[in-house]
Amino acid sequence: MVDSEIADFVEGAVMTILASRDERHHPAIGRGLGTRRVGDGPLFDTMVSRAQWPRLIDNLHEGAPLAITFVKPDDYRTYQVKGVIEAVTPADEDDRALTRAYHGRIFPVLSDLGVTRGQISFWLTDIGLQRLRYRPTDVFLQTPGPRAGARLEG
Repeated sequence: MVDSEIADFVEGAVMTILASRDERHHPAIGRGLGTRRVGDGPLFDTMVSRAQWPRLIDNLHEGAPLAITFVKPDDYRTYQVKGVIEAVTPADEDDRALTRAYHGRIFPVLSDLGVTRGQISFWLTDIGLQRLRYRPTDVFLQTPGPRAGARLEG
């Protein structure tokens, strides 16, 4: 479902926006703080702060749907991944290391675009960090242009 090029992309210096829904289909959104592929398999982990995005996390449980949009801020290259939650667990030290590495990658990119540390420091946190493990079911190219919205096969 997710080839190595897209896996490398989502693990990089990208903005990550997650969306969930409650049992009444009311949406909730949040920002991700780093993503990794789990081994060579089909699963991915994305870190999210429960302290910042409690409604998003409250909607997520095994089997719940999830949509995640990954955007490279300097060129707007964008993929949306839809998937199913496998587990939501408190982050461990490896997850916190992933989040710190993500902070180190994304800050220079945003800084080069004129975004100040003060504008982004509030969401670059690991307070209440949760690991969302999910299995992608669909991937869409969302980069602006004639192929925007195209479902990627494979």
